[in-house]
Amino acid sequence: MLRLSERMVPGAVLRLPEARSRQEVLPALVRAACSAHGLADPDRILSMVLERESKMPTAVGLGIAVPHARIDGLADLHVGVAICASGLDFPVSDGAPVRLAILLLSPTSAAGLHVKALAAVGRISADRVEDLVGSRDGEDFLARWGLWESRMSNA
Repeated sequence: MLRLSERMVPGAVLRLPEARSRQEVLPALVRAACSAHGLADPDRILSMVLERESKMPTAVGLGIAVPHARIDGLADLHVGVAICASGLDFPVSDGAPVRLAILLLSPTSAAGLHVKALAAVGRISADRVEDLVGSRDGEDFLARWGLWESRMSNA
């Protein structure tokens, strides 16, 4: 199982309790992820994430959205997270407001890795979303995520 925790850093985890829209969250999330992971050209990366989002919104249900893009020049997968306790306006079939946006930025040359990352996010349950949304900060989020991954790999 792909361990997304190995591609997360505390500085790429944002708590945005007052955020209400994708338009607020996505730029902040991309900029934080780029800064925390040392990625150049956040404007280009944001443009690619927004382009992907315009083709098909990335809310997957259970309060989760997975904005993502495959980026030329990246060497590995990078993950950012926005915790939005009040919920966001992503269009989603189950009607649940998005409270956890998990940004995946992967190399264009790594389609398999990208699919594995999407699948890893797809294993999150509604109970896990509640637990993660309750994280105090980036360190706490990573500890909770890592514990969940360990339990999943032992199951």
